Order: sequence, then C-alpha cells, then structure tokens
Amino acid sequence: MAVADPAAPSVQAPPFAEVLDLVRSKQHVYTAEQLNQMAVDGFVQRLGGLARFSDEAEKSTPETEGVKARIHDGVFGYLRIGSLGTATRAEVVRNMGEQSTGKTLKGWVIDLRFAAGRDFAAAAQVADLFLPAGKPVMDWGQGLFVSTEKTNAIHGPFTVLINHQTRGAAEAVAAVLRSSGIALAIGGPTAGEVARYEEFTLSNGRRLQLAVAPVRSGDGSPLAPTGLQPDIAVAVREESERGYLEDPFGSVAGTADAGSTSTNAVPRVRHRLTEAELVRARKEEKSGARTTNGTAITAEPPAAPRIVRDPVLARALDLLKGLSVIQAQ
Repeated sequence: MAVADPAAPSVQAPPFAEVLDLVRSKQHVYTAEQLNQMAVDGFVQRLGGLARFSDEAEKSTPETEGVKARIHDGVFGYLRIGSLGTATRAEVVRNMGEQSTGKTLKGWVIDLRFAAGRDFAAAAQVADLFLPAGKPVMDWGQGLFVSTEKTNAIHGPFTVLINHQTRGAAEAVAAVLRSSGIALAIGGPTAGEVARYEEFTLSNGRRLQLAVAPVRSGDGSPLAPTGLQPDIAVAVREESERGYLEDPFGSVAGTADAGSTSTNAVPRVRHRLTEAELVRARKEEKSGARTTNGTAITAEPPAAPRIVRDPVLARALDLLKGLSVIQAQ
C-alpha cells in the first residue's frame, strides 16, 4: 500500500488518545480489546508501506521464486523475476543468454508483477545489467552504487511490468529502469515499500516491520516512496493476473477484464492459402499425388499463432512491435 501523504489538506485532527478514550468510555458495542485491535489495524494500514506486521508480510511472499525466460513471436524476449536475492543477477544472465543465443532479439519484457525481496544490493546488481557504465543507480545505506563496465550488457528496448504486489527490491529495479530512461512501466501502481526496514518485537509477541530509512535514487531523491506509477496503466483483477502468469495464452475464468483490451487480442480467422502454397498444391496435383480414394493430397495449413491473453503482457508486446517497426524505417 502506498504511503499516505501527511501534507494532504484536512481538518485538524484531535489527539488520537483523546478520541480513543472517549469512544472506549461512552460506546457500548465493542470491548476495550476490540477497540484496541481496530485502532492498531487502522493506524498501521494508514501508514501504508511504512509499517506492517511480519506475519502479514510473510503471507504476501511471492509463490514464484527464481527467474524464468522465454521468447515471444521469435524476436521478443520475456524475463520473469519472482524475487530478488544474491543469486538473481547470475540467474538473469543465464536465462537471458540461453534464450537469445543465435537470435537477433528486438526487445525484452521484464515482468516484476508479484515480485518482492528486501535485498537492495541484489536489486542494484540486476538493474546494473541494463545500464551503461558510470550511471548513479541507488543508495540503500551502503553508499551510492554506480553502474559498472561489463561485457554482457543487455540491450533493449525494454518494458517493465508492475502491479500492486510489486514490492521492495523489485520496486527498486522497476523505478531505476524507468527513471534512467531504460524502460517504460506498464500495469498498475506498485506497493510503495522501497525502504530499509527493521523489525521490532511487541509486548504481545507480534513483530512489526518499520521503514527506518529511505532507499535513494542516483540523484539522492527517495526511490518510489509512495509507489511507482505506470507509464501505461492496465487494470486487471489480481486473481486474473495470477492466472495469466501461469498461462499467458489461456482464458482466465472465461472472461475478459474491464479496460484490458489490446491489439494482440484479435479474433481468430481461417487460414488463407498463400501463393506459394497454391503453387505447391498444383504441382502435387500434376504429379499425380493422390490418396487411396482418388482425392488430391493438399498441404496442411500452418497452425494458427497463439494469442497472448494476458492484457499487460500483450500491451507490452504491442509496444515493442511498434518500436521495432519505427526503428526499421
């Protein structure tokens, strides 16, 4: 959840303790314990990404770990990062290298939806792969990290996919790529949890994670403290989006999400024979190639291309296709 803006105009609030004591003494519906629970939950929720209980943070840990990559339409790379840790950079290099070997790719989609992690050193190392040398990247309290000289730099154009479950170190990667002019962000706003956290144990045994210091960009400004806003917003239900991650070509729950149309989502059409296929069929007919019942053998039409149903991924691929056409002119 994005951090609430304390500077937003509002009626001056009375002391919190005064309101709580008055409600506790005069109302007759809730017990003192219930009122305390409501006050704590509401306060922590209002703080957004600045604080949350550790057990709730653990529930939001992404199910998809590690790195995956594939190719779309033969020329566009897709990289999925589930969480960021010390091994992530090497995994990114290996997966992208395996997919691009022997191919001339025209762009990459970097998918950080539902991605998380608290390792900002790992975030800086991953972002470094896409940046030219000598560029200030970020400072997470260990000094300013500057992009390095490298022989395996990855070239774009790039798009980065984000949503409200893009958290922490993954948010930092998306924010750096976008602010550096490396990639456009597509999807929904991120969680707003780009900060250094410390954990405190409370009197009842619960653990509270508090943001104690911001993570700063290369120019010294806090890095996406209220959540990163996408350049191209695409609204998709969270449940549907999880399904699309499993199968971007499938129809999730048999319905389309409102506002999630794409030029990739085209109606299925019958295959029309090309000139080459017509010539080949005529040659086969002249050569006497026939089946046992006397009918001419005809070539099987090629399989129809698979259509990406994931609205956010489809929009990213549309953008890369458009850029490739412009660059070719």
